[in-house]
Amino acid sequence: MGIREGAAGPFVIETVDVTVDYASIPAATAPDQAVLVPQARVGDSINVTPLGVWPANLTQPQGRCLVAGTVQVRVCNPTAGAIDPASQLLRFTLTHDAP
Repeated sequence: MGIREGAAGPFVIETVDVTVDYASIPAATAPDQAVLVPQARVGDSINVTPLGVWPANLTQPQGRCLVAGTVQVRVCNPTAGAIDPASQLLRFTLTHDAP
């Protein structure tokens, strides 16, 4: 973590690794799963990166913070069958305004 200067003012980038155990993702759906990420703030720019083997037919996870400390992670299963991904280590890169 460190404060950086941008065009809109100072900002902070933090990375947090969290293990997430997804429930089975039904066919043709894009459900959200709440993940506790204590450093997350409402309005953060969030990048979610799987650190393990990600199932081939699922989209890259997307994250958004609607409540401080919790990131809603969305993954889409565009296939005709359910996919039950193994537990995954995800890296959350959070960018927010400096305090």
